[in-house]
Amino acid sequence: MARSAVRWSTIMREQLTLQVSGGASTQGLQAAVARQSRLIRDTAIQQGRASPVFLTKVDGKRNAAEETVNLAGGTITYVFSQLAQAANWALDECRKRSPVRSGAFRRSWAVLVDGKLWDTAPATIPMGSEVWIVNTMPYARKIEVGGQKIKTDPQIVEAVRQIVPRRFNGITAQRAFKPLAGGRDARGGPVPYILKGAGIASGLSWTRKGGWARKHTSYVSERADRQAGEQVLYPTLILTERIT
Repeated sequence: MARSAVRWSTIMREQLTLQVSGGASTQGLQAAVARQSRLIRDTAIQQGRASPVFLTKVDGKRNAAEETVNLAGGTITYVFSQLAQAANWALDECRKRSPVRSGAFRRSWAVLVDGKLWDTAPATIPMGSEVWIVNTMPYARKIEVGGQKIKTDPQIVEAVRQIVPRRFNGITAQRAFKPLAGGRDARGGPVPYILKGAGIASGLSWTRKGGWARKHTSYVSERADRQAGEQVLYPTLILTERIT
């Protein structure tokens, strides 16, 4: 998470000197510090340099009012959430890396926040949420594990997962294969997709260095979760934020 520590002694020196000379009270000085701190915070948000979702700490106390800052070296700290920015970037990156034929796969990326479809502005994702970025097409798993040849690199979720923590300090990214409950993919198909027959182990493998190769001939999978009547598990990028 991005931090902005506002030290009253450096930011308010000129303003406070004028007020002290005029006999301002401690309460008046604290109010002046609070106003200036909020102005700096709001300006950063308006300029797009900080998230509109943040946590306020005053002298180390969470959610305390800025007016309670200790004038003898106290601090007002705004901890700006990076979760929304990380989710927005990761979603865009997953789309950029998607194969494009009909466009359905690219359009089928979705964001879930704490298990619910998030169709409002990404910037408003609350701190402390668990964010899922998932592709709802029935063949998304095949693409993710390299079991289906495509013209772009497979393992899209895994590639993005590796980048997220380097770009967004404090964000944890994991890849998992998750069940979904209810909805439609970009083609109008049902989510979750229920297998009509046993899955096929294609034998294909892919590496960034070597490209596509075949490890074995294809065969009908005997895995319990790949049998007729089982629902497809969807590759999911899971984002969480460390709040300190």
